[in-house]
Amino acid sequence: MYADSHAGYHGDELMHIDAGRHLAFGYADFPPVIGVLAFLQNLYGSDALHVNHFFVYLASSLILVFCALITWKLGGGRLSVILTLTCIVFSPGLALMHSLFLPNVFEQLAWVGCFYLLVSYCNDPKNLYLVLFGIVAGMGFLTKYSVVFLLAGSVLSILCVQRSLLTKKYVWISLLIFLVVIFPNLIWQINHDFPMTRHFSALYDSQLDQVSFVDEMTILVLFLNPVIAPLWIGALLVIHFVPRFKKYRILSFTLLFAFLLFFISKGKFYYYMSLTLGLVSLASVYLEHLLINRKWIFISYLSTVCLAGLYLLPQGLPIMKLSSFIEMYKLEKNEDGNIPLAFEQFYSASIWEQIISVVDSTYQQLPGPEQDRCLTWGRHMSIAGGINLMGKSRDLPLAISFHGSYYDWVPKFSTDKIVIAIGEDNWKEKTWEQYFEEVEEVAVIKNLYASRPSWYSYRIFLCRKLKYDSEELKNLLKHEVYGKVEYNKN
Repeated sequence: MYADSHAGYHGDELMHIDAGRHLAFGYADFPPVIGVLAFLQNLYGSDALHVNHFFVYLASSLILVFCALITWKLGGGRLSVILTLTCIVFSPGLALMHSLFLPNVFEQLAWVGCFYLLVSYCNDPKNLYLVLFGIVAGMGFLTKYSVVFLLAGSVLSILCVQRSLLTKKYVWISLLIFLVVIFPNLIWQINHDFPMTRHFSALYDSQLDQVSFVDEMTILVLFLNPVIAPLWIGALLVIHFVPRFKKYRILSFTLLFAFLLFFISKGKFYYYMSLTLGLVSLASVYLEHLLINRKWIFISYLSTVCLAGLYLLPQGLPIMKLSSFIEMYKLEKNEDGNIPLAFEQFYSASIWEQIISVVDSTYQQLPGPEQDRCLTWGRHMSIAGGINLMGKSRDLPLAISFHGSYYDWVPKFSTDKIVIAIGEDNWKEKTWEQYFEEVEEVAVIKNLYASRPSWYSYRIFLCRKLKYDSEELKNLLKHEVYGKVEYNKN
């Protein structure tokens, strides 16, 4: 919450917040749970970061609670619980994921909920834990489809270490409950021609087919905090063969198989992050018992995690002002005169203030009849989301986009619309002329911290005499929904 006082919105957050205005059993590029959460937050009618991060704060807190309970149930004492929580709190990558209104934090909550139920079942094989596992896994699927890797890992784990579970009817009842929970989304996918598969296909075409496992693991180690790497890597490779953890092999092998499945499917580094939460809990307990008579080594390692985390944490979480961050890490301008930052929430607040101001002044200068016919068109989904969230207090016109889920949300309109169009630097005037007969550049807003040349500025245009109505535009732009085609074709 303190970091949010220095931050702005991450672009992808803005689309997910806007999803609350379009409740459905599914969306083109993400499952429905986050839309429900956004709907509840939107009831406050506020564009404040703290309001729109309420469920993020709640989920990240529950992740800490569940990880502490998992560590305790695995046989850990206070030191191992402290180490587990320290590894989470002082990881810049986890801190980043736990500070954004994206499916990732809710996905991690679902995974650790499943880990907790598996450990609880290993300690006390009650059927209730199997029933709850089906419910939590189902909600996880409706949060992010990657929970399928957890389920596949658990099935492989059961086949390897405890086949007798397959004879228990409550295992199959749990599976049935899972299917019932996800059934509305499956029906939605069928009725909409499985946009989930098209989204994954686009991801593989544009990103995943080029993924290097070594590069992704390097990023993961650095992103999580390099000092904790021996913990989760050791648990991934060794913990299955430690006699003390024999009864928890369903959990440890589930984590191993899920990791291997991510590897086979060429997962990005952040796909693995949910796994590390369970691995760190296992490793912390093992380390505590291994060093039971050498607590000074344990405490020294714990202190090292803290010290490294304190230095690295600002790289994932804006716990200091931007000027202090640049000074602390001695960041210098590149050859283009920019100081490239990886995370836009460090600087996005000032950019959005300028964008909203220009759009507002452009809109206010329009004659009354043109204001009534005005729309805002954001090239990227984040632009449309930002206008709809932060422009609401100024009564700015509805923002549309043909990117991502916004493609399905475009209302019907005719060619009489006046459009304030906003795009990144590579969306030049001639690009918009493909869709309008009159295009006037209103402003160029520089972004001194962008990490890509195409993001170095935002260009705002006032466009008249639209050549196509909404349905014709959707037909023209349907192949660009997931960004597979470069927009600046000229």
